[in-house]
Amino acid sequence: MKKETFLAIFLGVVFGFIFALIILGSISQSQLGKKTKSLLPQKKEPSILPTKPTSLKFLNITNPKNFLIIENDNVTIEGEVEKNSLIVIQSPIKDLVFQNKEEKFKVDFPLALGENVIKIVSYPQNRNLKTQEKTLFIYYLPNEI
Repeated sequence: MKKETFLAIFLGVVFGFIFALIILGSISQSQLGKKTKSLLPQKKEPSILPTKPTSLKFLNITNPKNFLIIENDNVTIEGEVEKNSLIVIQSPIKDLVFQNKEEKFKVDFPLALGENVIKIVSYPQNRNLKTQEKTLFIYYLPNEI
């Protein structure tokens, strides 16, 4: 019984393989005579270029410096970013979302006692540009603990 089962499986695989080769051969021969369509456009249209070169502003945090130890329970975050970007500032105690009107921004942000991991993300108005992200580690350690 084992020999018959093995022979049936073997013949089934061989005939299936031969049948697949015949089908693939006939399909490829029929496609050789036809023209294939390209998904890419055939004629190139001129692209629209800006009239003046634009300078891209990357997210740059000017204040505070990373790994800063301060004695106040809030910090002023200052930075530069692309104009009209959506800025999201997140920490464990507060989330702040605003849109800057100018390239520079300045905002007061509260701190928790100890280590504060502050994540700042900039979403440019131009959706072709990538989002930018910075993480600050600020330590709030008052003198009187």
